[in-house]
Parts: sequence; structure tokens; C-alpha cells
Amino acid sequence: MGDGEQHPEGAEHMRQSREAPNGALRQDISNEIVGLYKEHYGKGPTRCRTYIQPELVIVVLGEGYTSAEQTMFEGGRWYEVRQARQIWQDTMKERFVETIERLTGSTVRAFMSANHQDPDLAVEMFVLDPEQIT
Repeated sequence: MGDGEQHPEGAEHMRQSREAPNGALRQDISNEIVGLYKEHYGKGPTRCRTYIQPELVIVVLGEGYTSAEQTMFEGGRWYEVRQARQIWQDTMKERFVETIERLTGSTVRAFMSANHQDPDLAVEMFVLDPEQIT
């Protein structure tokens, strides 16, 4: 399976009900953030779920480490992998923020990002301007 393909079980996790509160918006955010990973990191996560609260958007992504990163983890280089991933996420800040602002219609006041090895998870968190929440 190539890097651009999604695992069958991952596809199910990507689906979010469009009927649930903010369902369409949550799905759009998930799709666009995964797309940014694929375009700019070379591999997208196979799982993604977006949570929306009045002043907060949280995107949880799973199974996104590359084979090279997994090999480095196995070799005890977890710190270097996490550091490189954090540098990449910081570099992507402008693209991530623009996406969230465009989709939500709100200004992002703060962007935070974190990674975890086992389980393979990344989190992108956006704090929205409470004055612009509708």
C-alpha cells in the first residue's frame, strides 16, 4: 500500500456524521488538515477526527508517522523524530491557521501542536477569537 493510499479501517475512522452538530464543518476541517499533511509531509494520517467547541477546534490525527520515522523510533531516536515533527508543524502554522479561519469564519488566536509515538497520534489545536463566534 503506497503512502497516498488509506488503510480500509482508517477510512471508516475518517467518516464523521454530517448530521451531528457541526458535522459538515468537522468533516471539512478533517479533510483539509489531512490534505495538508499529504501535500506537505508526503504522507497523511489514516485516521482523523475534529472536535469543535465554541472557542476551540481540536484535530486528532492517527497513524501518520512515516516508515522512516518508525525506523528511527525503533532505533531509539524518538526525541529527534518528535523534534523534527514539531519543527514541521510549527512551519505549517500559517497554512493550518488559514484553513481553520477560512472554514470557521473566525480568527485563530493561538495554535498549538503535539505528537505522541505509541499510540501514533498528533493533535492540532486552535483557539478561536470569542468575539467572532456565532
